[in-house]
Amino acid sequence: MGLFLLGILGGVALSLFFSFGPAFFSQIQASIHYGFRNAVPFPFGVSTSDILIVTILLLISRNIPMEEMILLLNNRWIVYVGAGVVASFGFYTMFLKTRRAAEASETDKINFRNVQTPSRLSVYLRGLTLNFFNPVIWLYWATLVTILICGESDISVGQRYLFFGGVLSATLCMDILKCKLASLLQNIITYRFLKIFNKSVGLILVGFAIFMVVSTMPRFEQNGNQRSVEMMQEIMNTKPPLKK
Repeated sequence: MGLFLLGILGGVALSLFFSFGPAFFSQIQASIHYGFRNAVPFPFGVSTSDILIVTILLLISRNIPMEEMILLLNNRWIVYVGAGVVASFGFYTMFLKTRRAAEASETDKINFRNVQTPSRLSVYLRGLTLNFFNPVIWLYWATLVTILICGESDISVGQRYLFFGGVLSATLCMDILKCKLASLLQNIITYRFLKIFNKSVGLILVGFAIFMVVSTMPRFEQNGNQRSVEMMQEIMNTKPPLKK
């Protein structure tokens, strides 16, 4: 239970200081645009992807050194796919339009009861996809897994899952809180502000996608990519060690 509480404290700290990525800005945009009830599936989608990523990394870490996994995540095609997903959501957000009544001007406050909202399932899948296909998120969690395994080698597998259970629970609660706080801004939002805000968030997401590609270009070497392919084959072919 001590590791679970430690994970909660770590999750709160990480959410406050290290969570300002593409998913964060998309979540804030969805909360303002659709309201809390319609946007809250987004953080649940993000949390689901985090759980999948952490589970995969913990399972892989039993057979493959994490430093090699981090090298694998720097493969150019993985970064390209992730950047493409983030950029696609960026362009979608940039050109997202809000319908308004014919008599309403851009300076009028929005009547959000008339705003067309997507299904909650699509909002959930948006959060899951945007977070899961972001290589930076994989590197983020891989770093935490590496610190836990290398720093505390005597921690059992069950204790590792307990710790990350606390981290993920706290992260989800913090994201829901952010979603609620952002939705409170609806009372002062005008059509003009929302239009500018949507374009701004879209540009931020596209900027993240460009940054992801540009920042990793120096590591795109033929030898490194070949090693990444070899490592993927090792992961697919390696069997977990037999328990004694």
